[in-house]
Amino acid sequence: MAYEDEHLSQMVGTLAEAGRPLSGEAVGRLVADPPGVVVGPAVPAPVAAAEGNPPLLAALLEGVRVEGVTDGPGRPRTPKRVQEAVRAMLRGAPTGSWQLLRVAAVLGRSCRLAELAAMTGRNTAQMLPDLDALLDAGLLDWAGDDLAFRHELVWWAVLDALPPAVRQALRADRDRLRRRRAVTGAPRAADPAAEPATPADLRRRAGLRSAPVAREHRPDAGGAWESFSGVERAIARLVAEGMTNRQIATRVRLSPHTVNYHLRALFRRLGISSRAELVRHVPVSSAA
Repeated sequence: MAYEDEHLSQMVGTLAEAGRPLSGEAVGRLVADPPGVVVGPAVPAPVAAAEGNPPLLAALLEGVRVEGVTDGPGRPRTPKRVQEAVRAMLRGAPTGSWQLLRVAAVLGRSCRLAELAAMTGRNTAQMLPDLDALLDAGLLDWAGDDLAFRHELVWWAVLDALPPAVRQALRADRDRLRRRRAVTGAPRAADPAAEPATPADLRRRAGLRSAPVAREHRPDAGGAWESFSGVERAIARLVAEGMTNRQIATRVRLSPHTVNYHLRALFRRLGISSRAELVRHVPVSSAA
């Protein structure tokens, strides 16, 4: 399935000149089997998902010509041209905007602000600059109290731009968050590596000395400790001392984000869901 170059160029030019969303009838005239164009069965779905947005349609049709359309997760996969076009809409925006948009895409076509905050470990005030950039760029919009992708094609493109391993990890975090909300009825951090304040945290904030976390004196029956890398062992030891991710990052000279990444990887590998469970895998004789 491909569009002939000459006719496609005319179509893209027409779209680029359009100053407002095209009607369904106008879009239909552009892509409904005009002379010189072969439209495959997979093309109408992403065209409809562009919802008449001229820049998205132009990127889509050019991408179809150059890359074709391939199967995706229950729908056609968006061409890279569309993914690049969406990314370009955030040029000059705060660096966290793209990250926030990708997390929002994993949550769905629309999501609650509290759920997005829980997934990113940020409160609403911290997210405001990135939210403003996404709203100003026309990528997200308000749907009542929820945030929603303004165009379905943008949602598809952001999902498709995520590396498969990252998409899978984010979905696991999302599912874990939703299971917790179903039990507690309130949003909590999706990532067990970034848990709420512990008693040690509260003592520290009150100016009291924090005591090391008590550990059961027993060997790691599964031998998991031996499989840890040097960095993972260092992080696990410091978790066992009751340190926060930020304190650990300072000690091991990594960013808090990298510490969080290592903790998530350990949790997935060990099949656990809390820092307290991780401590059980740290030998008592292991000095920090």
